[in-house]
Amino acid sequence: MPDLNAALTLSPDAAIAYFTAKGFTPTQGWKDLQDDVHAVQFAVAGITKLDVLNDIHQGLAEALKNGTTLSQFQDELEPTLRRKGWLGGGLVANDDGELLGKQLMPYRLETIFRTNVQSAYAAGRYRWMISTVKERPYWQYIAVMDDRTRPAHAALNGRIFRWDDPIWQTLFPPNGYNCRCYVRALTQAQVDAHPVGVESSEGWLVTVQQPYGTDGEMRPVKAFRDPKSGQLLTPDAGFHLNAGHSYLAGLGQTLLEKGTTAAPELASVAVRETLSNNRLASAMNRDLHQWTQGLDEHHAGDFRRIGALSPRVQSLLQADGAPVAPVITLPAETVLACREPGASLWPRLVSAMLYPLAVLLRDDRLCLLTQENGDARAVVLARCGDGWQVAGIHPWTSDDAANAEILDGQLPEVS
Repeated sequence: MPDLNAALTLSPDAAIAYFTAKGFTPTQGWKDLQDDVHAVQFAVAGITKLDVLNDIHQGLAEALKNGTTLSQFQDELEPTLRRKGWLGGGLVANDDGELLGKQLMPYRLETIFRTNVQSAYAAGRYRWMISTVKERPYWQYIAVMDDRTRPAHAALNGRIFRWDDPIWQTLFPPNGYNCRCYVRALTQAQVDAHPVGVESSEGWLVTVQQPYGTDGEMRPVKAFRDPKSGQLLTPDAGFHLNAGHSYLAGLGQTLLEKGTTAAPELASVAVRETLSNNRLASAMNRDLHQWTQGLDEHHAGDFRRIGALSPRVQSLLQADGAPVAPVITLPAETVLACREPGASLWPRLVSAMLYPLAVLLRDDRLCLLTQENGDARAVVLARCGDGWQVAGIHPWTSDDAANAEILDGQLPEVS
């Protein structure tokens, strides 16, 4: 596995596809992004003008394709940013070298460049490693052991876990800005020759509160309690999700997020056409199921976008009043309140919202009916600030159709 400097001269198709698919979000800080979107969406802390984001994105995309060096990247991009007034002085930097302001310094470009190139490379490598798990089912964490290596990363150096061990959902590098770690895939023969062998994170993954940003906010993240030392090992804030594992589901979240502010009728068509891609819908279903499994009372306020109303339903609703965004959101609070009735739905909820059996309107609420293997469920939607949110889930009964207007589909038979 080449180090990052060598990686900059490569042009892996998977890395380029990952990077060029990233969306843009003007943001005053990386913490403004939802976690799963952060792995896929390209955002630069401290930059709020979309044209500057586009300049940086274009420069990085060209760098990936052409094997541009850091020096060339800076030389080509700095004049553009300076001309637009986004290079300046007098800013405050935190311990990671991230500027806390609205301008950009030349040395900030190095962090932007290396972090995004490495995330793109890691996503491409993760996809390759997943495709070879039959021959190489064991993954080994490798850290560059020098005086710049973080102690937590050094503690993981050489450790081996199975490819499907949950630890890789959290600690697959990069695990921080300018992290140089990587993962190596091993065969059974290589593992047999290893002095320690395979470990398991079972029983050693815990939820901890991690500082998130500069305003004292805390956010729950997974940590690995090292059985060797008792030390809690966590990635840096904002890096606790595997970029390769979540990138496709993140694309779906990006699309849905854009749908909350786009013209409702256009958003409805665009979202549903895109989610009809089975690979994307499956990735979002898996991601949603994993998210619901890890929720507890500390995740209040968290949510996932799970779909959008059909163009037919959207047009009927708009005919009756002011247009509302078609995007459907699942709040963490609803998941916690509907653990039992929603259990069979979480692994397929995105698909269920895409192809409901029927859609009913009663008063100001919608009821989407879904059925699989004879199990009929009613998903109740209430209006919210950016569209619709799931307010409840329960077994379908004929009472759900009482005094309701059928907007689309047909009712299931009730025995």
